[in-house]
Amino acid sequence: MKILLTKYFVNHCSRLKRKLPNLIKDLVEELKRFNEKTAISIGKSVYKIRIKSRDLNKGKSKGLRCYVYFYRKAESIAPFCLYLKSEHDAVPNEILKIHMQFCIREILKS
Repeated sequence: MKILLTKYFVNHCSRLKRKLPNLIKDLVEELKRFNEKTAISIGKSVYKIRIKSRDLNKGKSKGLRCYVYFYRKAESIAPFCLYLKSEHDAVPNEILKIHMQFCIREILKS
Protein backbone atom coordinates (compact mmCIF):
# COMPACT_ATOMS: atom_id res chain seq x y z
CA MET A 1 0.00 0.00 0.00
CA LYS A 2 1.39 3.38 -1.01
CA ILE A 3 0.97 6.26 1.47
CA LEU A 4 0.63 9.77 0.04
CA LEU A 5 1.50 12.47 2.58
CA THR A 6 0.87 15.90 1.09
CA LYS A 7 2.54 19.11 2.23
CA TYR A 8 -0.91 20.43 3.07
CA PHE A 9 -1.59 17.50 5.41
CA VAL A 10 1.84 17.74 7.07
CA ASN A 11 1.25 21.48 7.69
CA HIS A 12 -2.22 20.64 9.02
CA CYS A 13 -0.55 18.30 11.54
CA SER A 14 2.15 20.75 12.67
CA ARG A 15 0.27 21.86 15.81
CA LEU A 16 -0.21 18.25 16.88
CA LYS A 17 3.42 17.37 16.11
CA ARG A 18 4.53 19.83 18.80
CA LYS A 19 2.41 18.01 21.39
CA LEU A 20 3.06 14.51 20.06
CA PRO A 21 6.65 13.99 18.85
CA ASN A 22 5.93 10.44 17.60
CA LEU A 23 2.88 11.50 15.59
CA ILE A 24 4.21 10.75 12.10
CA LYS A 25 5.58 7.34 13.15
CA ASP A 26 2.26 6.39 14.75
CA LEU A 27 0.32 7.64 11.75
CA VAL A 28 2.44 5.82 9.16
CA GLU A 29 2.32 2.56 11.14
CA GLU A 30 -1.47 2.72 11.32
CA LEU A 31 -1.78 3.63 7.64
CA LYS A 32 0.37 0.63 6.70
CA ARG A 33 -2.09 -1.58 8.61
CA PHE A 34 -5.11 0.06 6.96
CA ASN A 35 -7.86 -2.41 6.19
CA GLU A 36 -10.88 -1.19 4.29
CA LYS A 37 -13.12 -3.71 6.06
CA THR A 38 -12.23 -2.63 9.60
CA ALA A 39 -12.10 1.13 8.99
CA ILE A 40 -15.21 3.27 9.40
CA SER A 41 -16.56 4.18 5.96
CA ILE A 42 -17.77 7.75 5.55
CA GLY A 43 -18.64 7.23 1.89
CA LYS A 44 -17.03 7.86 -1.51
CA SER A 45 -13.79 6.04 -0.57
CA VAL A 46 -13.32 8.16 2.57
CA TYR A 47 -12.61 6.36 5.83
CA LYS A 48 -12.10 7.36 9.44
CA ILE A 49 -9.45 5.45 11.34
CA ARG A 50 -8.41 5.43 14.99
CA ILE A 51 -4.77 5.89 15.88
CA LYS A 52 -3.11 5.12 19.19
CA SER A 53 -0.41 7.62 20.11
CA ARG A 54 2.73 6.58 21.98
CA ASP A 55 2.80 10.04 23.52
CA LEU A 56 -0.63 9.75 25.14
CA ASN A 57 -1.41 7.31 27.93
CA LYS A 58 -4.68 6.40 26.25
CA GLY A 59 -5.82 3.72 23.84
CA LYS A 60 -7.20 4.05 20.33
CA SER A 61 -10.64 5.08 21.56
CA LYS A 62 -9.26 8.24 23.23
CA GLY A 63 -6.37 8.86 20.85
CA LEU A 64 -6.28 10.36 17.38
CA ARG A 65 -8.73 10.25 14.49
CA CYS A 66 -7.65 10.48 10.88
CA TYR A 67 -9.74 10.81 7.73
CA VAL A 68 -8.20 9.16 4.69
CA TYR A 69 -9.01 8.79 1.02
CA PHE A 70 -8.38 5.27 -0.32
CA TYR A 71 -7.51 4.93 -4.03
CA ARG A 72 -8.47 1.33 -4.75
CA LYS A 73 -7.05 1.17 -8.29
CA ALA A 74 -3.62 2.50 -7.32
CA GLU A 75 -3.60 0.81 -3.89
CA SER A 76 -2.81 4.19 -2.35
CA ILE A 77 -4.04 5.96 0.74
CA ALA A 78 -3.95 9.71 1.39
CA PRO A 79 -4.71 11.13 4.84
CA PHE A 80 -6.27 14.59 4.75
CA CYS A 81 -7.53 15.42 8.25
CA LEU A 82 -6.16 14.51 11.70
CA TYR A 83 -7.36 15.52 15.15
CA LEU A 84 -7.30 14.52 18.81
CA LYS A 85 -10.49 12.84 19.97
CA SER A 86 -10.31 14.86 23.21
CA GLU A 87 -10.44 18.15 21.25
CA HIS A 88 -13.28 17.32 18.82
CA ASP A 89 -16.07 14.81 18.79
CA ALA A 90 -16.34 14.93 15.01
CA VAL A 91 -15.36 17.17 12.12
CA PRO A 92 -18.20 18.74 10.10
CA ASN A 93 -18.57 17.50 6.51
CA GLU A 94 -17.91 20.98 5.10
CA ILE A 95 -14.50 21.12 6.80
CA LEU A 96 -13.66 17.59 5.63
CA LYS A 97 -14.48 18.55 2.04
CA ILE A 98 -12.16 21.56 2.22
CA HIS A 99 -9.25 19.49 3.60
CA MET A 100 -9.85 16.79 1.01
CA GLN A 101 -9.96 19.26 -1.89
CA PHE A 102 -6.62 20.81 -0.90
CA CYS A 103 -4.95 17.40 -0.63
CA ILE A 104 -6.37 16.07 -3.90
CA ARG A 105 -5.29 19.22 -5.76
CA GLU A 106 -1.77 18.77 -4.46
CA ILE A 107 -1.71 15.08 -5.44
CA LEU A 108 -2.98 15.83 -8.95
CA LYS A 109 -0.31 18.51 -9.47
CA SER A 110 2.51 16.07 -8.70
